[in-house]
Parts: sequence; C-alpha cells; structure tokens
Amino acid sequence: MVDVTLLLPVYNGERYLRETLQSLLSQTYTDFELLIVDDGSTDSSADIIRRFADPRIRLLKNPERLKLSGALNRGMKEAKGRYIARMDADDIALPRRLQQQFAYMEAHPEVGMCGTAIEIFGKDHPRRDVYPATSDAIRAYGLFDCPFCHPSVMMRKGMFFQYDLWYDGEYYPTEDYELWARAIELFPTVNLDEVLLRYRIHESSMTGSDWDAMDKQAARVALPLLHNLGVLPSKTELRLHRNIGRGRSCQLRDMEEVEQAEQWLKRLITANQQRECYNPVALARTIALIWFRVCMNSSSLGFVLLSKYATSSLRKRDEKSISNLLTLLASVVKQQLVRKTT
Repeated sequence: MVDVTLLLPVYNGERYLRETLQSLLSQTYTDFELLIVDDGSTDSSADIIRRFADPRIRLLKNPERLKLSGALNRGMKEAKGRYIARMDADDIALPRRLQQQFAYMEAHPEVGMCGTAIEIFGKDHPRRDVYPATSDAIRAYGLFDCPFCHPSVMMRKGMFFQYDLWYDGEYYPTEDYELWARAIELFPTVNLDEVLLRYRIHESSMTGSDWDAMDKQAARVALPLLHNLGVLPSKTELRLHRNIGRGRSCQLRDMEEVEQAEQWLKRLITANQQRECYNPVALARTIALIWFRVCMNSSSLGFVLLSKYATSSLRKRDEKSISNLLTLLASVVKQQLVRKTT
C-alpha cells in the first residue's frame, strides 16, 4: 500500500512527456505510485513510458478515448494511495512538491485538498502565480474563477469518495473548476504559497488555445454561485462577471465599462451582506484584487482610470493598497509615454 497516487492522464503527450516523468521520478518523497492513464494515444507516448523501468509506474490504457474527465475518473477509482496528486503530461514538478504537500495534508486531517503556487513558463517570460491560500479566500475567489491550478493539487481520496465527487465531462474544458466549486463547499481546502510546479503554456495547451470554450463553461460554473448569492445576472452581466474574473486577460475598452465593472463588484458585496454566503473580509479582499487587476489591464485608459481606481471604495480591503496604487500609476505613465512616441 502506498500513501500517494500520482495521477497522470496522457493523450499524445510525447513532446514533453520524458521531462515530466523525470521530474516525478526524481521527487524527494518516494512512497508513491505513478498511475498513468493513456487515453488512446496514437503517438509514441506508451513507448516513452515503458522505457522508464521504474516499479512505481503503473500504466492503464483506455481501449477507447474517454477524454480528460473520463480518464481522471478511471484513475481516481484505480488509485491505491490515500492521497491523489494530479499532474499533466507537459508540466514539471519541482523536487519537493510531493514532500511538501504530503506533510501538510498529514498535519491537517480536516483539509480535503491542497494546491500550490506555480511558475508559468513557455510562450512568454516566466511568471509566478499564487492562488488564494485559506478556505475562506478560496471560496470567495471561486465565485469568479478557478481557485486552484489543476495539476498542482493533492486530494484526500477518502473525502472525495465520501462525498461522491467526480469530474463532470459536461463542463469540458473547465471540469476542474466545476469539481472544485462543489468540493470547497464540503470541506476545508488550501493553497501553499510555495512554487512547487512549473506550468507550461504552449500552442496546443488548453490554457493558451481554447479560451472561448473555457469562458462559456466557466460562466456556467459561476452562474449557480451567483444565484446562491441572490444575484440573477442577465446574459450581459454574466459575461461581464466572467470577463472581470479572468485576471490578466481582461481589458476594458472605455470608462463606461470600468464603471460597469465597479458597480457589478459593489453589487456582489451588497448581496453578500444580505445572504452571508462568503466571509465578508475574504470576499472584499478578493474583489479588491480583481478591481486592481481590471484597472491594471485597462491602464491605457489613462489618468481618469487611475483616479477611478484610487477613489473607489473597492480598495478598502486591499492588502497592498499603496503598492498597487503606485504600480498602476507607473503603468498609466508608461502607457502615456508610449502614446507620445508613436
């Protein structure tokens, strides 16, 4: 019996698979099985896996393609470990990843899932992404977007089985977000602030290539959460909610849209005061973060945007209020200088 199952679905992953497997088999924590579900690959993925003569590897081959959710559900049922750690076939686990997550989960038996901070690399310059740390912060962030990096998570298998939690393929390609939206209502979850995974972005990765489908499905996940808050959004409002929750990728076109975003966020705070669905401090801090991101992405709108950001009540719970204001000021000035030189 092993403590941890590393669950790795593979579909035509030959390009990066060797590097991924090497990172997993080089972990400082060694009491794991590496359960690989080959979901009908037609490339050399299976041959690459077989060349790694490591007894911890267990390879399952699906006779027909089940797609991601089906492959993951099969792997969860087959897992021998008390914990299931996710991994994708194009990412890199840092050496202490399993050791750090296993130690945390052992020390906190009430926690059902543990994610980590990540380093994003590939198409652009590397950057560090830190996810919300506490259960309250994770629930609040989950109202807007996925609060975990999927291949970074370690799940307590017993809790997921107890609550009959499985991936739902009807939400592809955001089946992870939909699953977490259910899980975080049932037990505590956390994210470690240490970078333990390198998350690769490339031309065929889902994060970089399928935003339209991802946005539509993410909005489906968010809709019942808004209903539970007592907010019944129109189609336009739901699209706005998804857009401003997307973090780095949301850029508003004019000050009218900025005003709409501010009013929408204020509406959510008011709704929560009435329904008390979320910890009010956690929600206010999450909204302050989203408000800052929206304004940063829209800094080309100039000093009028800076003024709107600086005077908004949404900044009240901003933990980095002064530094964020200075960061936005610098971005606005830079945008103005670029305009003058073009």
